[in-house]
Amino acid sequence: MSKRTPPSQVQSNHPAPKRGEVWLVKQNPIIPNDPHLPRPAVIVSTNPRNLTWDSVIVVPLSTGLQNPYPPFHKFVPKGEGGLSKDSVARCDLVSNINKNCLDPKGPMGQRLSEKYLWEIVRGVRAAIGDNPNY
Repeated sequence: MSKRTPPSQVQSNHPAPKRGEVWLVKQNPIIPNDPHLPRPAVIVSTNPRNLTWDSVIVVPLSTGLQNPYPPFHKFVPKGEGGLSKDSVARCDLVSNINKNCLDPKGPMGQRLSEKYLWEIVRGVRAAIGDNPNY
């Protein structure tokens, strides 16, 4: 009996993004004329998954939100991950997207520092009700 690779695990020609990198999302197949694109997003899926699957799990970033933030919006300062402006991670909008939707130029800069990456993970947990202490 031969082993079959599930369609979601087919290798992509796109480079494997790494957890904590910020990439520009260039297209949204669900909303083809999305006015918010291109938009930076943080890769939150694990590196082994990013290497194997044709999709990644991302948290989009925004510059248009005002303080104070709800527990599922996390501040990311200018310079982190190559960002040119202070931003907010919209952890309530966590998404699974095909790697082909990412800018082929690669990440915007270095990975986010662990401090900000783990705050984003906490924000995702708050958005799904998994972390009552935020």
